[in-house]
Amino acid sequence: MTYLILARDGTSRIVLKRDSEDAAEKKARELKEMGWFEVEVREDKTAPVTSAPPADRPPTLQ
Repeated sequence: MTYLILARDGTSRIVLKRDSEDAAEKKARELKEMGWFEVEVREDKTAPVTSAPPADRPPTLQ
């Protein structure tokens, strides 16, 4: 599962991705210590679910 870290400073907004909740929380704490505000961690609900191609068809090359 992917987690998003959203934060703002005085002039910009960033969105970072991490693969684990622990890593996302750690980065969020680091950003707060650096002076970023409105820092939040969310699950990435838009991340595509990867699946294997059906067994009866070979994968399509593009």
